[in-house]
Amino acid sequence: MSSPAALSDRSTSVYPKLSSLPIINISPYLTSGHHHDKAGRLSTSAALHAACLEYGFFYLDISKYVDPSEPAELTRVAREFFSLPEEEKNKIALMNEDNARGYARLKENVTNGKADNHEGIDFYKPVENPDKTKPLWGTNQWPSIPGFKEKYEIWVEKMKALGLIVMEAMAVGLGMTQEEWAELKSKVDDSFWVMRIIVWEIWSNGLYKSTLHRVMHRGSNYRTGSKVDAEGD
Repeated sequence: MSSPAALSDRSTSVYPKLSSLPIINISPYLTSGHHHDKAGRLSTSAALHAACLEYGFFYLDISKYVDPSEPAELTRVAREFFSLPEEEKNKIALMNEDNARGYARLKENVTNGKADNHEGIDFYKPVENPDKTKPLWGTNQWPSIPGFKEKYEIWVEKMKALGLIVMEAMAVGLGMTQEEWAELKSKVDDSFWVMRIIVWEIWSNGLYKSTLHRVMHRGSNYRTGSKVDAEGD
C-alpha cells in the first residue's frame, strides 16, 4: 500500500467506481497508545481518502464503537414522538423558541425554495444566557417521552468524539503530519454539533469536493433517522 502522504497526489481515476458507497471500518482508530494497528489505520485512511475523492460520501462501520441497541433505541423513542397527535408535537414547535430549536412540522423546512416532505426535531449546543429573539440562541426543546433527552445527549457526545476520530483518519489520508493534525484539531471547537465535506473542501485545499445529495426513501414505511453535525472554523 502506498504511504498516506502519496494519497493526496493521486488522480481520482486510480480508484475503481463502485455500484454503492463504500463501507469503511473505523475500528483501527479506536485503540490508542503503542498498541494501535498501524497497518489497519493506513488502510482505513486510504479508504476514506478514496471515498472522499470519488464520492464525497461513505458509510462508516461503527459496530466496534457503539452497541447496535443504542441507535435502535433512539429510533424507537423518535418514532414514539412522531406518532403523537400534531397538537402534542406542537408543544415543542420551532416558533416557541428561536425558530431553529424544536419540532418542525411536515413541509415546514424549506430547501432551495421547496418544502421538505419530512418532520423533524432540531437540537443545538446549549448556549449561555439564551435569548430566543436571537437566531440559534434559544433553548433546546425536548419531548416529554421518558429517557428521550438523556439518550440523545449521550449519543451526541459519542458522535462528537467519533467525529474527531474520523477527522484524524482523514488527516492521515491527506498526508498531514502530526503537527498539522494537531493544528487542525485545535480549530474544531464545540460550537456546533457531522463533520461536513463542505468544511473539508476548504481544509483539503479543494481536493475533496462538496457533493450535492438528497435522501431517496424506497421503503413502504416512513423513514426515521438521526444526524449530528459538528463543524469547525
